[in-house]
Amino acid sequence: MPPGHSSPPDQAPHNRVSAATADQLYEALEPVQQALRRRHIPCLRVTLISLELREQQPNRSFPQYHMPALEIWNRLGKIVAAVTVSVDLRHFQVAVPSQQEEPYTVPTETPELVAAFIPGYGREVS
Repeated sequence: MPPGHSSPPDQAPHNRVSAATADQLYEALEPVQQALRRRHIPCLRVTLISLELREQQPNRSFPQYHMPALEIWNRLGKIVAAVTVSVDLRHFQVAVPSQQEEPYTVPTETPELVAAFIPGYGREVS
């Protein structure tokens, strides 16, 4: 984008996630959250919207929409995993930083399988 031009308000200039896409991804995490809550696994859907301020237009801000995630905590309150949804809404990605660098991939048709990858909660799936 040329200098001095701004992205439309519903388009994040850096990560290219629109407000509508961010909303879809946030809602797509609901089945995973419900499945984890049924197993008494503490979790919370979160979304981050930041504002970009520009010198050329100090009275205008431009929202940036980031990928929503589902944060999962252990019983001591520490975040142990995060779940995101692929932009095409076909897979959940389960990131467990303490275990591996690449996230686990779970088809969105089986949100209950996410629990199997959460450390500290066993591998059985209900």
